[in-house]
Amino acid sequence: MQHRIVITRHRPWLKPLMIGGGAFVLAIGAWILYSYTRASTVTEFERARLEVEQLRAERRDLTRELRAAQEKVRSMQDQAVYVQRSQDIDTQACSAIQDSLAQLQAEASDLREQLAFYRGIVAPEQARAGVRVYEFRVFPGADASRYRYDLVLIQSVRHEARVGGRIDINLFGVEGGRDRSYALADLVTDEAARNLLFSLKYFEEFSGEFRIPDGFEPRRVEVTLVPSEKGAPNVDESYDWKRALIGGGG
Repeated sequence: MQHRIVITRHRPWLKPLMIGGGAFVLAIGAWILYSYTRASTVTEFERARLEVEQLRAERRDLTRELRAAQEKVRSMQDQAVYVQRSQDIDTQACSAIQDSLAQLQAEASDLREQLAFYRGIVAPEQARAGVRVYEFRVFPGADASRYRYDLVLIQSVRHEARVGGRIDINLFGVEGGRDRSYALADLVTDEAARNLLFSLKYFEEFSGEFRIPDGFEPRRVEVTLVPSEKGAPNVDESYDWKRALIGGGG
């Protein structure tokens, strides 16, 4: 086995130089990296800070707009409540006025009826002489076949003597396709009201309840006054059923 002899130059300064150079290169690289990182970080920070400021400014603007919108909504709600209350008050006032008007009209109608009634008594030149039927009305009862009637007789004041007699009331209509009539005395529900007798000097009122037979359709009502005085003529009045019926849709 042969031995080789290698002869190298002795350079004791090269290793420290290489170490120093490497350290310098690393330092330069680190400084460059630090400078780049610092510059990038500062830029990003400034950008982020500006974005945050913009977002804060937008949030302040939106907050102001929201408050303004809330104030507007509250104002509109207050206006709506005021309008609703005004409408309610107007509705109540109109309803009260209508009720008062209806009451006044009813009162006026009642007064006109009373005036006509008294005129018929105290003003004989405006009315027929002697006893007569002033009014006959029919009112619906508790069921479809039950009714109530009101009858008013009057006599003018120039006949000061009391007059009396009998009242006959008959209903004429159709039953089973044929003409049919009933005496009210046979239809009344009160036995005491079967025989109607009048005795008056100025006026007298009668009322009672009666029931219409099933299948009978009234068309006309005839009221006959039969004075008890000899020679006195009968008084006949005829009324259309639908016109005499109050509140019955006629």
